[in-house]
Amino acid sequence: MTEFNYQLNPVHVDPSGHYDFQNVFDFPDFIEMRPVLREAVRQVAKEGVKEPTLPVQVERMATALEEQLERCTRKYEHQAGYYPNQKKEKNELARLFTHVLQAVSARDEIDQDIEDLVYAVNQTRLSIIGLPLLEGEEPLYSPDQDQELLPGTFYYLVALELVRPYLKDPKGGMVPENVTKKGRNLVLHLTTYAYRDWDSYLTHQYDEQHAIENQKGLTNVEYYDRLEENERHYADHAYADVLADLFGDLEQMLVPTYCDHLAIMGTNLEQVFQKAPLVRLQFTQKARERFLVDDQGEEHVMDQPLQSIHQKYEFYRTNFS
Repeated sequence: MTEFNYQLNPVHVDPSGHYDFQNVFDFPDFIEMRPVLREAVRQVAKEGVKEPTLPVQVERMATALEEQLERCTRKYEHQAGYYPNQKKEKNELARLFTHVLQAVSARDEIDQDIEDLVYAVNQTRLSIIGLPLLEGEEPLYSPDQDQELLPGTFYYLVALELVRPYLKDPKGGMVPENVTKKGRNLVLHLTTYAYRDWDSYLTHQYDEQHAIENQKGLTNVEYYDRLEENERHYADHAYADVLADLFGDLEQMLVPTYCDHLAIMGTNLEQVFQKAPLVRLQFTQKARERFLVDDQGEEHVMDQPLQSIHQKYEFYRTNFS
């Protein structure tokens, strides 16, 4: 069995006061790591059940546990510390990562990908253990609490730019009472995109397509109508590409001149932009370009994909029905 040094590279506050929190959910290869991490979380959830439980219930528990793992980790990364009332929660999160780490490390075969995941999970665990104590009080995690965009982070600043035409008072902040219903829906969608597992999302699309293709008794028109409906429902995957491209643009602007690295969900860009005010302007302009913002400030990412989907299925219905 492979032996790992779990105390390697502990995280500390550097002389400048910066805490270099390492988050497995932001590692470059996390998309490849996620299936194994998810399997380990499922195992931890299953081991935590003392009474016989239906598989579907275990799956729900695993999903809730994975969401808690990510949301709590991002919260502490953003805080760069913990408050006295959060001590128990922080310690429980560290123990949860320890259990996940043990589940991953116990696999029969350990290849380079598994070693990379072990390293990433362990660095996250050590980052949580080493968090400095802060003064004050902040809320504890609640699964019923809506997911939120952390102020100053990448997705928050994108939302701040795109919501401008929907502010009741242009000089006011991005708070619910100052945003129109259309603007609140926009922020809600961006929040969903920030936390969405896009690979799993596309898997659902393919599964639904497969079900449509194997459904008997459909006319050609009904068949193409349902396929079009499916594609339109999942067409917002276009935002994944736009957001990834914009984050890549931002990395080129800031790294390594103004910071060593960026975490898409964790880095407080407001602090970085204080050292680079011109980059803030460049980022705003690039965001408008990537999201195809018009003169009224409204974005049009979905216009072309939806038009292309409709034209494709109109062609099919016209020529193959």
